[in-house]
Amino acid sequence: MPPADAASLGNPHRPQASESLVGQPREHAHTVQFYEDEDFLIDVIDAFITGGLARGDPLVIIVQASHRQKLIARLMAAGVDTATACAAGQLTLLDARETLARFMMDGRLDWEAFREVVGTLIERSLAVARPGAQVRAYGEMVDVLCQDGKPDAAVELESMWNDLAVLYPMSLLCTYAIGHFGQAAHSRPFQDVCKAHARVIPTESYMRLDEPEDQLREVSLLQQRAQALETEIQQRREAEQALRDALHCRDEFLALASHELKTPLTALQLQLQSLPSAAARKDGDGRLMERLDKAIRHTERLATHIDGLLDISRLGDGQVPLMVEQLDLSRLIRDTVARAMTTAAEADCRIHLTADASILGVWDPLRIQQVVGNLLVNAFKYGRGRPVEVRVDAEPDHARVTVRDYGIGIAPEHHERIFQRFERAVPSTAFGGLGLGLWAARQVVAAHGGTLRVESEPGKGATFIVELPYRPA
Repeated sequence: MPPADAASLGNPHRPQASESLVGQPREHAHTVQFYEDEDFLIDVIDAFITGGLARGDPLVIIVQASHRQKLIARLMAAGVDTATACAAGQLTLLDARETLARFMMDGRLDWEAFREVVGTLIERSLAVARPGAQVRAYGEMVDVLCQDGKPDAAVELESMWNDLAVLYPMSLLCTYAIGHFGQAAHSRPFQDVCKAHARVIPTESYMRLDEPEDQLREVSLLQQRAQALETEIQQRREAEQALRDALHCRDEFLALASHELKTPLTALQLQLQSLPSAAARKDGDGRLMERLDKAIRHTERLATHIDGLLDISRLGDGQVPLMVEQLDLSRLIRDTVARAMTTAAEADCRIHLTADASILGVWDPLRIQQVVGNLLVNAFKYGRGRPVEVRVDAEPDHARVTVRDYGIGIAPEHHERIFQRFERAVPSTAFGGLGLGLWAARQVVAAHGGTLRVESEPGKGATFIVELPYRPA
C-alpha cells in the first residue's frame, strides 16, 4: 500500500511496492533501485521526494538532465510547488553530470573534492531543516558512470557515499538502469554495486508481482535463466578455445605445407634447369636420363603432397567417397610395394613382403593403395636404414595388412593422437610431413568398415595393423 506521507498525492502511476520501500527510508539506509523503464524511475523519484516533503525532511536530488524536466512536471501535476521548496532550502535539485564533474580530477574520483561538494550540500540542507531531521539524498551520478562504461568508478562512488553517511544523518537512494549490466563481464561490478547497498530492490517487473507465490516463481525462473546463461557462456568459451586451437593448427599446417611443397619443387626446378646443358652434351654419360628420372620422382612427391591437401576437404567431414570393385588384395599390395621400392632405397630400407596367394574382396583400389602407401612412407621415415615388413593375411571375416618397422617407436600415450589431423608423435622439425597420412589412412579404412591401429613402444619400432571386411559395411 502507498506510504502514509505520500497517500494524499493520489498518483495512480506510482508502483505500490516501490513506495513502501522508498517512501520512509531508515536513517543511514543506502538503497539501490534497479529499473527497466524510465517512467517507472520517475515514479520512484516522485515517491521519494513527495514522501520527504510531506515529512519535512530536506532533500538533495541529483538527476540527469533527461529526467529533470519529467520529474518537475510530475511533481507540479501532483500539486508540489518545487520553486518554493527550492527557495526554502528544503529541496536541492542538481544536474548529475555537472555535479560529477566538480569532483572528478583527471578522470578519477577525488574523495576530498566529493566531500567538499556533496558534504556542503548536506550541511546546507540540515541547516534549514527541523531539529532531528535527516537528509534524503537521491543520486544518479553512479548511473551516469555506468552509462559511460565506468562501472568500477560507480562502485567507488558508492563507497564515498557510504563514508559520507557516517558523517551526516542521511538516507540515500541510488538507481541504475539494469541494461548497464547486460553482459557476462558485468557480473562482478553488478555484485559490487549490490554489496555497496544495505537494501537492493529489483526492477519493476518483479515489484509489480503482488503475491509472494508469484514472486517466488519469478525468482525461480530468473535462477533457471541464470543457470542456462552460465552454461551457454561456458559452451561458448569452449567453442572459442576450439576455434583458437583450430586456427593454430591451420597456421602450423600452412607452415608445414609450404615447407613440404617447396622442398621437392626446388629440387625439381634444379633438375629441369640442368636439362638443356645435358641435352647439349647429347647425354654422353647418361646424365640426362638420370635427371629426368629424378624430376619425375620429385613430381610424384609434389603430387602426393597435393593429394594430401585435397584429402583435407574430401575427408574432413567424415564422408569418404569410395569407388569399390572386386579385386585381389594380395596383388594390390604387391603392386603398391613395388611402386615404393625407389623410396625405400633412398631411405636404405629393405622391404620383406609376405602375402597369401590370392585374397578376394570388394574394396576401393586407389584408396587402399593410399593407405598402405602412407604406412610405408611412415616406416621409411621413422625406421630409416632398417628393414620394413609387410604382411597380408586372410581371416574368416576380414583381411589383414600389417606394416612393421624397426625404427624409433611410439610411446603408448601417443597411439591415438597420431591418427588425428596434423598430429605426430615427434616434432615436425625432426621429421617432415604434413601430419595427414595416418589421419587420412584411418578415415579410408573406417569408410570400408575396417579398423586401423598401432602397436608400438619407444625404441622397438611400430606395427600398423589394417583390418578390412571383405565387403564395405
